[in-house]
Amino acid sequence: MTRAALTPRSGRTPQGAVAVVTGAAGAIGTEIALALDAAGAQLALVDLRRDGLEAVQARLSRPAQLIAADLTRAADITRIREEVIHRHGACHLLINNAGVVIVEPFETSRTDTIETELNVNLLAPALLSREFFPWLRLGRDQGGAWQQGQIVTVVSMAGIIPIAESAVYTASKFGLRGLMLALAQRFAGQGVLVSSILPGGVDTGMLRHEATHGGSPLNFLSEPQTARQVAQAVLASIHRPRLERYVPYGDGLSGRLAMLWPGLLPRLTPLMNVLGERGRQRYLKARGLTAVIPHDSARMP
Repeated sequence: MTRAALTPRSGRTPQGAVAVVTGAAGAIGTEIALALDAAGAQLALVDLRRDGLEAVQARLSRPAQLIAADLTRAADITRIREEVIHRHGACHLLINNAGVVIVEPFETSRTDTIETELNVNLLAPALLSREFFPWLRLGRDQGGAWQQGQIVTVVSMAGIIPIAESAVYTASKFGLRGLMLALAQRFAGQGVLVSSILPGGVDTGMLRHEATHGGSPLNFLSEPQTARQVAQAVLASIHRPRLERYVPYGDGLSGRLAMLWPGLLPRLTPLMNVLGERGRQRYLKARGLTAVIPHDSARMP
């Protein structure tokens, strides 16, 4: 499949839209940036690392606005909005993609790591959505037709199924999913669309770290998706807006069914862990990785 295959041929399009992408230097963020660039968007790319942003820029067909910022700092989030509006005078698409997971037993977790996960995964998308709302509400003219502004947020299947090994990450993603569902209702009559992408395990550096450092086997119940598959879901949600998209769809279906009866989770989780651990071992073997901390050793301090 060529990169151009990610570009919608009809319906809503990011052609000419000003699109802000957070976490743009990561694996998923890079693929989203490449897909939006191929679709003709004007990009404002945000990440903590300037060198990472420059590496993404080198792969784009046109210059992007590069903003090095720390999403744990409210002042930096305000600065992101100021720099985007100063340069473009508009924001049509906000892609909340940045995320972090810290693998550590909750019982011995540190206050700063808890705050980091909550700030990056939940508070930053909330603040960015608020900061850019006035410009998103303005929408834009595209080919003589008015198009609504849109927020697309990469959540996680951890926003549906709790992960014992990543309790704070789970809390942040449950909160993020709830935030986007609430904003979708609130903004429905104000000209702003809200969509969420809920991927299962995605083959990124973050997943490889989890696989080797005692992360949850639930990430490996199905074959991890590629970062490009998540980018495809983002483009699909711009082209055909949907409240939630699951990557893959089967994970979303099974996760939602399981949560119809949360009381059954203590009975279901041991079996899911066994199946997931088999998937994790296959994943490690296929990529030539060695576990630094076995999953069983990560359960207790």
